[in-house]
Amino acid sequence: MGYEYSSGARELTIDTLFFAVVNKGKANILLQKAQELGAIGGTILLAEGTTRSRFFNTVRPSQAHKEIVIISAGYELCVGLHEMVFQTFKFYKRRKGIAFSIPFKNWDTVEKKPDPSQKPMDDYFALLTIVERGRGVECVYAARKAGARGGTIVHGHRAGIPKDFFFSLNIEPQKDIVIILSKKDTLQAIKESITESLSLANPGNGILFILPVLRTSGLFENRVAEQRGVRS
Repeated sequence: MGYEYSSGARELTIDTLFFAVVNKGKANILLQKAQELGAIGGTILLAEGTTRSRFFNTVRPSQAHKEIVIISAGYELCVGLHEMVFQTFKFYKRRKGIAFSIPFKNWDTVEKKPDPSQKPMDDYFALLTIVERGRGVECVYAARKAGARGGTIVHGHRAGIPKDFFFSLNIEPQKDIVIILSKKDTLQAIKESITESLSLANPGNGILFILPVLRTSGLFENRVAEQRGVRS
């Protein structure tokens, strides 16, 4: 089952988390459009895209900053949000943005027959890696070597619990949170490349986790089909 959220007279069943990565200045407009469709609020994060040099085999932060919009939604609203970014924000064109949604629910046990509608669409997965500030580009570079097309970097802080205190939180050094989308056939190779390049097996170097993706919009692999009006 999903989760229910109530705000005054409005209620929303939360089955998915919808993520949209857009150019700076577009997030507020997108959030307003989402609320017109029935979304109850959302969160906006500042981020950086990455670009690959045409002349050198390097990856660096792009000069065009990005914004990430995160919206909790039911399945019907999630479909509407994907259609909205496709039509209104022209995600079928290059450099307009990408969107993906992940399940926000309890998965059935292996003994139960899985619901086909809840399987990750197009076999996409989201890899999220948290590393020391400044190593995000290195993470994207490692992912590109294994077949990833790019990534988005979010800057954050880590909160640790000191051993000598019961309630206080110790704010530790800044972190980079790297979001990379991958198809199933390149997922393991990208994971291994990041883990090896950034020595994630060693304590304190970072963590990596993977989430299933239900639907995507604006990715390079499906842009041609979207331009023809064929939606996954």
